[in-house]
Amino acid sequence: MDPIKDRISATDPAHLGPSVPDGEAALRRMFSEPVAFTDTGLADVASLDEVRRRRRARLAGALTIAVAAVAAGVLVATNLGALTTAPEPAGSVAATETTAAASPSATPTPTPSATPSATPAPPVAWTTFTDSTGQATFEHPADWTVTETPAAAGLEKWTSDITVTDATGKQLARLRAIPQASGTSVPAVPYQTLDAVTLDIPQATAGAPSGPTRFTFRVLEGAAVFGSLTIDSSGMPASGTASQLLSSIRTPDGVPAMTFGTGQFLTADGSDTQLKFTSLAEAKAYMASPEYRDIKRMLISLELKSVRKPTAWTRYTSANGLGSFDYPDNWTVTSREGGRYSDVTNESGRVLLTLGFNQTRNRPNIISPCTPFTVLDSTAMTFPSNRQGERAIAPRFIFRVWDVSQLGQPSVPFAGNLGIADESWGVNGTTCDPQNVVSGLPSGEYFFAQNYNTGDASDLQFQSLEEARKYMETAEFATLKRIVMSLKITAG
Repeated sequence: MDPIKDRISATDPAHLGPSVPDGEAALRRMFSEPVAFTDTGLADVASLDEVRRRRRARLAGALTIAVAAVAAGVLVATNLGALTTAPEPAGSVAATETTAAASPSATPTPTPSATPSATPAPPVAWTTFTDSTGQATFEHPADWTVTETPAAAGLEKWTSDITVTDATGKQLARLRAIPQASGTSVPAVPYQTLDAVTLDIPQATAGAPSGPTRFTFRVLEGAAVFGSLTIDSSGMPASGTASQLLSSIRTPDGVPAMTFGTGQFLTADGSDTQLKFTSLAEAKAYMASPEYRDIKRMLISLELKSVRKPTAWTRYTSANGLGSFDYPDNWTVTSREGGRYSDVTNESGRVLLTLGFNQTRNRPNIISPCTPFTVLDSTAMTFPSNRQGERAIAPRFIFRVWDVSQLGQPSVPFAGNLGIADESWGVNGTTCDPQNVVSGLPSGEYFFAQNYNTGDASDLQFQSLEEARKYMETAEFATLKRIVMSLKITAG
């Protein structure tokens, strides 16, 4: 038995001496039990003095128990040390008798401390490069190097050869004029486009049709997998077979054709190796590399613009004072024979118009067989004319194309001539006297056209009538028509 409990029980006065019957319990039994009254047990009923004595004994026992409890506390404190009361949490509310018992609260989960990690490298800064002509601009990482050198001989249309290398000196891309294409006898192998993005680089209005200008990542599956990242306007299918893939940019008007990327020629034998992979899977995995990402971003950022100055027009008057017209200042006009002839030369040095006076037609310029012709443009003008006869028409600008395939020139079956006219042979008819002269001056007939007689070497030449119609959409045709329509003739 617990020693402390034994000591408390031993000090209880109620346990000292014999048990004494409870008088109150006896009285309750007398009134509650249905038995006949008898005084047999009255001797067991305690007297009032006895009851008082028992109550004093119980009170003394209670005090003794309290003293023992205090002694037990002192004993525990002696064995265990001082008891410390935990402080209440800050902001807690003290419980009162009217406060409901608090429900058990969940133990707060400790917040894990942050694990130290390496400081991420700052992003690489990008910068912008513009070539010395101001025609090409692109972005690149600041730690890459862009080198611009004079273009090789024969590439005068683009004055620079630009290379891009990374921080280790590895060449990543090249911007240059399109070199001469070279054929290859390598057998064709499968190719495919792994990535393509259409760009908004404007394309020249003149020239053969092409596909959209796009960034492309293409691979040839030859002895190894050879790849190239370039800007291309060729319009080739996304996949197929080829022995060589060419990349060229159809540039805006006023900007020479060029190539930009890892290279222009991608060959199946790897003779012009750009990117080389052991498998197609490796080529696809390369697309996730930082190098691929940066080259792609650089190529896509390409901007091209013409730096050609706006063309100014000036007025020319022939040395004999009989005629004048407007012409662009990047073209030239040359006078000969005292102003009798004035030759108009374009910027590439080709004579495209001649203004001539004092022409005498003693006989028709008969050709045989007579050639069919087609009038493609006709616009009324004002200049002196006194043409008579059934072939006379009101003065006008006219563009006619002759079918000369029967005249021994099968390689150039159509000849074109534009200029002024006051004489017609009908519309889309046939003539044996295709001259381009106007009757209207005392000094004789005059003309302003490609040449005096259609069939001369200075005629415009076309492989088909459709090609002649397409020529009417070019800037050259618009310039020539504007020059002719500005003609003013002074009677003399």
